[in-house]
Amino acid sequence: MYQLQHVDSFTAWSQLISDAFVKLRSEQVTAGHFAATLGTNTLGDIGLMRIQAKPHAVRRTEELTTSGDGAFYKVSYQIQGHGLLIQDGRETLLSPGDLAIYDTQRPYTLAFEKPASIMVTLIPHEQFRLSQQQVGQLTAVALKSAHPLSGTVTPLLSHLGKNLSQWDDFGGSALARNTVDLLATALGGALGTENHADTKNNQRERITRYIDAHLSEMELSPARIAAAHFISVRSLHALFADEPLSVAALIRHRRLTEASGLLNDPMLKELSVQSIGARVGIGDAAGFSRMFSREFGMTPGRYRQTI
Repeated sequence: MYQLQHVDSFTAWSQLISDAFVKLRSEQVTAGHFAATLGTNTLGDIGLMRIQAKPHAVRRTEELTTSGDGAFYKVSYQIQGHGLLIQDGRETLLSPGDLAIYDTQRPYTLAFEKPASIMVTLIPHEQFRLSQQQVGQLTAVALKSAHPLSGTVTPLLSHLGKNLSQWDDFGGSALARNTVDLLATALGGALGTENHADTKNNQRERITRYIDAHLSEMELSPARIAAAHFISVRSLHALFADEPLSVAALIRHRRLTEASGLLNDPMLKELSVQSIGARVGIGDAAGFSRMFSREFGMTPGRYRQTI
C-alpha cells in the first residue's frame, strides 16, 4: 500500500526511516532546519521507497544487525545529488544514475552531504537469486550509470519511482518481482569472471531459476530437476547439502512465496484460493492450506484478508 510522508524535523525523520526500513542510527550533518519526504509502497515482500532529504547520514551498527528486524538487501539508485556508501571495508561515491547494493545483516554507512534524492529497493534475502557470497563481493561497489548493465535496469527503477503511488492498481507485485530479477542479473553480471568461477553457485542458481520457471507444474520434483540438468538425484541433493533448504523444501518454499505474491495481487482478487494453489503447482486445496499455514502462520484466505 502506497504511503507518502513528509517530516520537518530530524527526530521525526530518524524514527520514520527506522520504521520503514530496518533499525538505523541517524545523524544530521549540517545545521539548520531539516526536511525530508518518504514515499513507500510494499508490493508482495518487496519494498520500493523514494527518498528526498536534506543532508544526513544513517548507520547500521554491529549491534543493530543482530536486532532481529529482518535480513534484507537494499539496492540504492541515486536520482539526484551524491551519496557515500561504506560496507565491508569498501566505500563508493554514488552519482546520479549509479546503483549499489548493501546488506542489512552487516554494518554499513550511507551519507549525503548535500540534498539528495534516491530510490531504494528493499529485498528479503530469500527473494534474491544471488548468493550471500556473491553479494558480499558487490557491496559498496557502484554500478556506474555509464555501464551497459546499468542501462538495463535504471530506466525501470526511475519509472517505478515516478509512479510509486499507482502500482497497487496495476499488478505491481509481479512488476516488483521482475525488477528484482533484473537487478540480480545486472549486479551478477558485474561480477564478471569471478561469478563464473563459482561452479556450484552457478549450478544452484540455474536450478533455482528452473524451479521458478516450472512452479505451476505439479510434477516438479527432485527427480525431474536432476534429469533436466543431466545429474543424478544424489548429486542434486549433495549440491544443496550445505544450503538452508533441501531441494524439496526449496520447491515448497518458492511455491508458497509465489502464492503469497499472487494472493497479494489486486489484479487477482477474484481468483479463488484453490486456483492460486493450482497456479503454483499445489492442486490439493487442503494440502495447500496446510502448507501455507505452516509457512506464514495463517491460512491463505486469512492472509488475503490481512493485506
